[in-house]
Formats: sequence, C-alpha cells, structure tokens
Amino acid sequence: MKIDEQLRTTYKRQRALADKLKNEVDKEILARKPSSWHYESRSKEEESFALKIEAGRVKNPDAIEDAFACVIVVPNYSEVKDAERLVIDLYGPPAYKRPESHEITKKAPSDFRFDDLRLYMKYVDQGYGPPTGLAGVIFEVQVRTFLQHAWTIATHDVVYKAENVSWRRERVAHQAKAALEQAEVTIESMAALELSAALPETSDQFTLINEIISTLKSNWERDQLPRDVRRLAEGVYALLRNIRLSDADSFRELLDVGQAKYGGRHNLNWSPYRSILQYLAEQQPDKLTQFLTNKRSNGSAFVYDSVLAEMGLNRAKAPRATVLGTA
Repeated sequence: MKIDEQLRTTYKRQRALADKLKNEVDKEILARKPSSWHYESRSKEEESFALKIEAGRVKNPDAIEDAFACVIVVPNYSEVKDAERLVIDLYGPPAYKRPESHEITKKAPSDFRFDDLRLYMKYVDQGYGPPTGLAGVIFEVQVRTFLQHAWTIATHDVVYKAENVSWRRERVAHQAKAALEQAEVTIESMAALELSAALPETSDQFTLINEIISTLKSNWERDQLPRDVRRLAEGVYALLRNIRLSDADSFRELLDVGQAKYGGRHNLNWSPYRSILQYLAEQQPDKLTQFLTNKRSNGSAFVYDSVLAEMGLNRAKAPRATVLGTA
C-alpha cells in the first residue's frame, strides 16, 4: 500500500513511543496480573495506522489513542472489575473509557457489536528508575473474558480483513457473539441457577463425594489436605466404588477404626490417601485383594509397594494396581 510520506513521518514518531510504552507496560502488568489471566500487546503497524487516519476515525492524527494497545483476558465477567482496578492502581483513573458504563448501554437489545471494555490510560512513571519520557502518553487497555477473546480471535480476520463485505458472514459472526454472551450470563448466574427447581438437586455420586469431602475435612487439618480437596475426594470415591464400599457411614467407620489403631490420630507421615489405602488393606483386605487381582474388572487404583507387600501381593499378582516405577 502506498503511504504518504507525511503519514510515514507521523507514524515513525508514534511507533517509537508505542514501542517504549510496550516495553514498560508489558513489564508492569505482567508483574501484577494473576497467573490465570492472559495478557498480550502490540504496537500498531504502519498500514493499519494509515488506514485508520485516512478513514477519518481519529480525532488527533498526531497522537492516536491505540498506537500502543494491550488486552487483559480474565476467566469471566466477575473478574473484569478486578482487571480494571489493577490498571487504575498502576496508572490512575482512565482519561476516558468505552463503554462509559457497564450498567447503562446505548445499544439496542438486538445489537451485538464489539463492546469489550476499553480503558484509555495516561502513562504514569512507576517511581523506580529514570524518567521514561512517556508520562501522559495515552494508550489503550482492553479487558475481555476468555469467551470474548475467543470470539475476537476466531472472527476478526474472517469478518474484518476479508476482501469483500458479506451481510451473511457478519450476521453469523454476531449470532455467535450473542450465543457466547448467553453463555457468559449463564456462567455469571450459575450460583442462582443452581437453586432452580427445573434441575435435579443432586445424584447419588455427588452426594457421596460431598460426604467424603466433609469427612476428610473433619479428619485432617486444612494444611494437611490438598488445596483441591474435591480431586482427592473423587479419587477416594473411585477407590471405594471399585471395592464396593460405597456408602458414607462405612467410610467414616473405616477412618475411625484406623485412627484408633494408630493411637487416636492419623499418621501424619502418610498422605490422607495413603492412610485410607492402609486402612482398607487392614480392615477390608478381601475386598481390596479381590479388586486388585481381578484381571477382568475395570478401573485401577494407585497402590504403594509397601501396602501390596503387607497384603502378600506384588505387581505381577495385582494387575489392577498402579504402582511407582513401572514406566
């Protein structure tokens, strides 16, 4: 594309500032954002810069607002405000933002145009190191959810960079946007929807897993359990199901008897799973042996070698056992 020399000169000056902003802002946001958020940024390319100005979409061609722009992607709508707060903590209130309010919109209910939160920030030196020379330079920060980000990536080139315009193509893209917005609303409202009488309240499996979680928490201190107690409980549930010991009372009795045998407390040198496995080997050896040695049964269970040895088994005799050192 032929670009007028005057535009090229303006672009080079703004690109130099954009690249400096990118270096500073990338470091500052990446150092503050949670690991579960995604971040990416870019300095505007020359052709995009020229097209935007020639299309009359810029009020001040000598200082376009998105010469440097970045995007923060958060898991769901509930964290959009957190991302906005992070940016404001770094650079102060935005010079302006679009849309101006999350609560009030100018769009019709049938309108599903691009409407991610865009903050236009004035750069502020963070107070360490020499002055950057960027103070007051405006840049754009977009905040999106992962579903919004996925839609943008999937449709941007197809819709906005195609060689011709297509009503049908844009219609389909915005139908997808509407579907994703409905998914966002559903996710955001999950706690309320959980109470809906239109859905079954629970299942036998979920009831037992919740009882296992409760029993684990009552038997071990919080720091003795994994952060993801649900995953441990699901593993315990699978183990109990495999040996046909699938009721909460039997599980509680297993722990009570085991605890009593070891002086009224669980062995803290063992993980909770290791303790449960040990108690099963001691209190339900026939059921555990029957499962571990049954070549025709489905499923498997991780078993420590020492527990196998106590049961008079080895790896060859226990095909349902997953053990360390078999790779």
